[in-house]
Amino acid sequence: MIIDSIENRSKYYCLGEKFRLALDFFAQVPSTPFEKKDILLSDNETLVKARPMVTKPAEQCSFEAHKKYADIHYVAYGSECIGYANVKNLSLVSYDEEKDAASLAGNGTLIPLEKGYFMITLPEDAHMPCVINKNPVNLGKMIAKIKL
Repeated sequence: MIIDSIENRSKYYCLGEKFRLALDFFAQVPSTPFEKKDILLSDNETLVKARPMVTKPAEQCSFEAHKKYADIHYVAYGSECIGYANVKNLSLVSYDEEKDAASLAGNGTLIPLEKGYFMITLPEDAHMPCVINKNPVNLGKMIAKIKL
């Protein structure tokens, strides 16, 4: 897992072209409300999911992980906490092969993610997005799906 400000994105270009492409895209996103949509980036492989939402109590959220994809979570506006745990420390509830989405149960650490920050999660990084950070807020979240 990596957390940093979008201003420092060039430090992570070494992860590959798809990571660079997604991080540079996020750097251009205005911090104003947007509609739910999916955006295919110029490589025609990297999908960005734009998701406006409202943060929720952790009890209403669940851990997920992926085997074939890395995620880059980016906060365009608002703030959230993201639960984090190593998948080895959680119990597998289910896995959807088609969606590459594992549902997991257990406990982790809540990490605040503020406007202009991103978190990169890899297959060993279970994550629980959209958790309240202090108070429920409108959250402008973008998630890049990077095929590994």
